[in-house]
Amino acid sequence: MENAKEKHEHYGHRKRLRNLIDMAGFDALSEVQVVEQILTMTHARCDTNVIAHKLLNEFGSLSKILDADAYDLMQIDGVGEVTAKTITYLPQIFDLYLKDKNSKKYNFKTYKDIYNFFKPIFDMYACECVVVGFISNNNTFSGYKKLADGELCEVKINKVEFSRSIMRNKAKAVMIAHNHPFGKANPSSKDYDANEKLAIILENLGIVMVDNIIIGEDGLFSFKNNILFPKNDL
Repeated sequence: MENAKEKHEHYGHRKRLRNLIDMAGFDALSEVQVVEQILTMTHARCDTNVIAHKLLNEFGSLSKILDADAYDLMQIDGVGEVTAKTITYLPQIFDLYLKDKNSKKYNFKTYKDIYNFFKPIFDMYACECVVVGFISNNNTFSGYKKLADGELCEVKINKVEFSRSIMRNKAKAVMIAHNHPFGKANPSSKDYDANEKLAIILENLGIVMVDNIIIGEDGLFSFKNNILFPKNDL
């Protein structure tokens, strides 16, 4: 008698996915297959393909699933509290990974180095946000912190927490960066105004601002030099 398990269309599917990842990496997987693999962390035996399709149909993409609120994720049939919270933890884990990998003695000498430090950080976030890189001796990034989501002109700095972050990272100076995720790096008039206000805040805190940069689809803009460095040159 044929085993009922063998009748299931997805029998052996997880093993095939693992073999594909082992041979070619996650780049070889489709978006729905990546979501399936994530779901296997909290679904020991059930078919995660159906749930993965439901999540993608509702949220539209992998990044939007990972950025979603746990409550919204739990509205999908098959996604319980543990699964929802596990999904929301992943971007935070990725963020810690980048901090550990990129912030340990990452030396910069050129704007290409600066671009290569901040670009992976901004790739973690679908929206516009502001990040501060802490600089120790010898032009080395000792860490970074996302100040807030939103445009540079909207960000309000908590001076006490900001100062504590600098001390924790033993920073001698900082570099401010924000992204234009769906546009060019050229600053607006509001960006220029925000840059001046930010410089005053940091000066009052006794902190050197090495530069304030914008990373966009076309490259990197430096407020210090008032120039755009094209993406092809970075």
